[in-house]
Amino acid sequence: MSKSSNNDAYKLFLGMLRQLRREKSVTQVALAELLGKPQSYVSKYELGERRIDLVEAIEICRALDTDFVAFVQRLVKKIDRTGGVSIAS
Repeated sequence: MSKSSNNDAYKLFLGMLRQLRREKSVTQVALAELLGKPQSYVSKYELGERRIDLVEAIEICRALDTDFVAFVQRLVKKIDRTGGVSIAS
């Protein structure tokens, strides 16, 4: 896996999280409150200044009332369509 593909896939992941938050009409402040974090936590991961791990991603999806597995399945499909990282099923 090349470093640039990995970065592209991660950027896609962050974009999907940001889009999900916006679709749910949740502000960064409101999401941060749901997560028990400062607003800067949300801002920094959305901008790619802070990496989030798997457990944090699950917590974000839960706070946004979204099924994490379905979210990941959409992510994998988008990665495969963009020619990014190929993820085996």
